[in-house]
Amino acid sequence: MVVIKKRSNIIPIDFGEFQLEYNVNDKGVNNLEKYTENLKKEWDNIQKLPDKEAQKAGYDLVKKNWVDLFGEEAFTQVYALAGDDSVIALDYLMQTLIGIPKEYESRNSADVIKKYLED
Repeated sequence: MVVIKKRSNIIPIDFGEFQLEYNVNDKGVNNLEKYTENLKKEWDNIQKLPDKEAQKAGYDLVKKNWVDLFGEEAFTQVYALAGDDSVIALDYLMQTLIGIPKEYESRNSADVIKKYLED
């Protein structure tokens, strides 16, 4: 009999007070790359706006990305944790968008696969 070790493609994002999960299946990986690229472009455009417009556009951008990636409840939790500050919520979003691929790579590196093959 061959026993298969089931692997998870869920990456937890721990905020201390709550935890989100991101599915790094093929679709999830592609979506993450798309969101990261779009976020950079949109942020560059926002920085060209007057302060009042930039604040509203920044909030909308942060909310849209959190909601698209994790849902409305996740945005509500993250925004509250950020003290209702969209700049801090953006920082959390960037940490998330940078951290997920790093975790994915560490889970799927050649060394990890080699270890599985040796076991």
